[in-house]
Amino acid sequence: MMTGLGFTEVMNFTVINEAVHYEKMRLEARNIIKLANPVSAEYTILRESILPSLLNNLRDNKRESFPQRLFEVSDVGRINQRTETRCERRLHAAGVSSHPTANYTEIKSCVEALLTNLGVKKYEIREGEHPSFLEGRVTELSVKRKKAGFLGEIHPQVLNNFELENPVSAFEIDLEEIKQ
Repeated sequence: MMTGLGFTEVMNFTVINEAVHYEKMRLEARNIIKLANPVSAEYTILRESILPSLLNNLRDNKRESFPQRLFEVSDVGRINQRTETRCERRLHAAGVSSHPTANYTEIKSCVEALLTNLGVKKYEIREGEHPSFLEGRVTELSVKRKKAGFLGEIHPQVLNNFELENPVSAFEIDLEEIKQ
């Protein structure tokens, strides 16, 4: 579905560096799943979101032609005190679009097309907040009154942190929430 929308699939590790995941994304670090014996300083925690990895991909390919549209469907981890291991894997889908005119409307239409193709008939997109996104240009996706994701335009400070020159619109959806 995403390929049909003009996106290229990437596959990243499910582990990432703490600074990339939190500091560069303007996020507060809490409930971090740290690796006991990381192989390198580049991979120290289990990621909670796919977006930092996709922004790394854009940074690594900023010399390539535009537009650049990337997506990934993969696992993320989060603390869950109700499980034996105290953490759980969740399947997420995320996408980024980078080019001189990337905007909220573009990414919203991609998310709506994805949801339609996944058979999600009832969902709500409403104003939201997220520190990695521009205020007023970010919304939350809810399915059956449960938060299932977010979409919008990446904040200029995050773009600077990843050394990106073009605007980036992005989304991330918890696929486990929309299939329930």
